[in-house]
Parts: sequence; C-alpha cells; structure tokens
Amino acid sequence: MRTELDSHGIPYNVETGGKHVHIRYGRDYEHLHVVAATPSDWRAPLNERALIRREIAANGLIETLEPEREIVPVHLTDGEPSCFSYDIAENFAKAHKDVLRVIDRVRDECGPEFDRRNFTPIDYQDPKGRKYRAYRLTRDGFSLVVMGFTGARATEWKVKYIDAFNCMAQEIERLRSPDVDLTAIRSEMDALISIVGDVEARISSAPVEVACLPRMSRAEMRKLTRRLRRRGAA
Repeated sequence: MRTELDSHGIPYNVETGGKHVHIRYGRDYEHLHVVAATPSDWRAPLNERALIRREIAANGLIETLEPEREIVPVHLTDGEPSCFSYDIAENFAKAHKDVLRVIDRVRDECGPEFDRRNFTPIDYQDPKGRKYRAYRLTRDGFSLVVMGFTGARATEWKVKYIDAFNCMAQEIERLRSPDVDLTAIRSEMDALISIVGDVEARISSAPVEVACLPRMSRAEMRKLTRRLRRRGAA
C-alpha cells in the first residue's frame, strides 16, 4: 500500500498498534484506510494494494485508474506448470469441498496413469493453522476438472488459466532452447581459468619467471574471465 501511495506522490501517515494499522492519506490526511497488522495469507498484500488503488481513484487523488493486472495462480512445480484446488475454488466462486468432490470423481474415472500424472494430493493450512486436504493439478488435470463448470465467470476464468498455462509453457520452452552455445563458452572459461591458475602459481613460486609469461596482466585475465562468465549466465 505504501508503494502505491508513494508511486502517486500522495502524502500519508502510518499509525501502528494493536491488531490493525491505520493509514491516513491525502493533502490534509483526510482519508483513512485500515488494514490488519498480520496478513491472512500471501494474497493479502496484493488485495490491499488493489483496494487502496481503487480508493485513491474514488477520492479523486488520481485522474485515471489504470486497469489492474489479473494475477492467475499458475505456478511452476518440478519444471511443470500447475495450479491448486483451493485457488480454483476461489476463482470459480465455488466451495473448496465441491471442487474436491469433482476432483475425486474425475480421479475415479480417468484411470490410474492419468491420475498419477495430473493430480497430486497435498495439505494446506488456513490462517488459523488448521490443515485441510487439497490437490495440485497439471494443465490437463485442471482442464478435465473445470470442463463442467458453466456460466460467464467460469468461461472467463477458463480463458485466463489457459492463457497463463500457455505463457508459462512458452517461457519454459524458451529457457530450454537458449540461443547461445553455452557448451563452447564453458569450455573457454575452463581453459582460461586453468591458465589464470597456472600463472598465479608460477608468480607465487618463481617470481623471476614473470618476464617469460604471456603478455597479459592478471587483472586483464580476470576481467576476461568475468566477461566470459557473464556470457555463460546470459
């Protein structure tokens, strides 16, 4: 929230103490925003930032409200895009127990091989520390589960999830097919590091032989080594 206010140059004061934080903002600090001192989960800061953005727009402190970027909860797990059953329940406006019921039915009907590849049982904790069962789903598992969800909201979120899965898959493919030949660069780096080590050893053991060494200073060789390392990491 402070980041959002700072980005628009809006003055504010923060009052802490107790279970809530009071943020007074505006030219005369005439507006008040109250937030819990302890976030309920990882989404809380994102939700509060979106809320304060709408507030400052409604209070006329910014001229236009830029469209908010939708955060679709697709994650990378063991090198593969995946999502979680509790996020599906929240985004599709369903009770988590109902989503679990659909997943259980799909698992019974899809066969053991598909089940093993696409549904991973997990546990998660709510803000009160209570444990509940849930699932991590691949794209195929997600598609099969939400296939029967209907309505405008369901269609909207199906499209968002599909786009998120596609974007992540494309990024993974890009990282797996680098344009730079890292093998050749690593070979050059290893050879150069070996030369540097040999030169340093000769300098420390026999200083009189320095004049016979190649015409490249230690600083120059280290500089070249760092440059090759940066190329290898690019």
